[in-house]
Amino acid sequence: MNRQLLYIIVILAMVLSAFARGDQERLRRHFLVLSSNDESPDAREAALHRLARAGEDAVIVSLEFIGRKSPDKRTAIARVALAVGENAVVPLTNILSRPDESEAAFAAEILGEIGSPKASVPLLLAARSSSEKLRTAAIGAIGNCGDSLAIPTLLEALADPNPRIRRNSAVSLGKIGHSSAIPALVPLLGDSSALVAYAVSEAIARIGDGDALDLLKQRLDDNSVDELERYHIIETVGMFRNTESIPLLLDLLEDPSHLNRGFACQALGYFRGNYRVANALKRARNDSSAFVRMMAEQSLMVIRHP
Repeated sequence: MNRQLLYIIVILAMVLSAFARGDQERLRRHFLVLSSNDESPDAREAALHRLARAGEDAVIVSLEFIGRKSPDKRTAIARVALAVGENAVVPLTNILSRPDESEAAFAAEILGEIGSPKASVPLLLAARSSSEKLRTAAIGAIGNCGDSLAIPTLLEALADPNPRIRRNSAVSLGKIGHSSAIPALVPLLGDSSALVAYAVSEAIARIGDGDALDLLKQRLDDNSVDELERYHIIETVGMFRNTESIPLLLDLLEDPSHLNRGFACQALGYFRGNYRVANALKRARNDSSAFVRMMAEQSLMVIRHP
């Protein structure tokens, strides 16, 4: 009896294995259709639909093609993973530990697009990788997971020598939106990389903490701050789109520096529907500086034609 039972189990295992191989082959065929430019859009969409229904299995099969370095294959992998959603997280996190940094970074980017909290810890580990490419991708992806536990790692990354890592860290901090990041972000409005400074400005405005305005005011009062940093500070004040920012910007219209006055005009362009702002910009069109007059005119056009 025991031999007969064992025989039945072996036969069942072989049958199930054959079915599994058949399913994998079907998924591979669907993936090849999806990733082929020779197929019609309708055929590719139908293949994607079938792959999405297969869930995690489809992601596993799709990732078999990650080493091909083909843009079409990688685009198809990303489409399958995004269609599957959270069930794609485990197969993708397994790729993060691969020695090929290009494959690992690609997986990190997709995990960021999915934005599942389940990916937060694997991405945090990847953010400390010796691979600069993987660190860059992981730090940029973490923000979409919305996990505040990532904040210490991201704050540390703001000091990285690589400007792309600093930029991605600022973007992720802005997406997480915790006010504790503001004191570390404000000084980076003077970063040597414009890529970083613009990302920091957007992050601070996105967090929108009330204390940020006070810190920005203090920074403006610092005589060591150069004109480029002043531009980013004043622009950030405008990007708050908060009426509490308006008095500071109106005061700057009287600043001795024509650059500061012009920057303030640009920042006031964020306040549509405010008559006080519109009237101040109209007066600024008579400024002695051509730069200020130009910026005032541009902001008035923005206010009138959103």
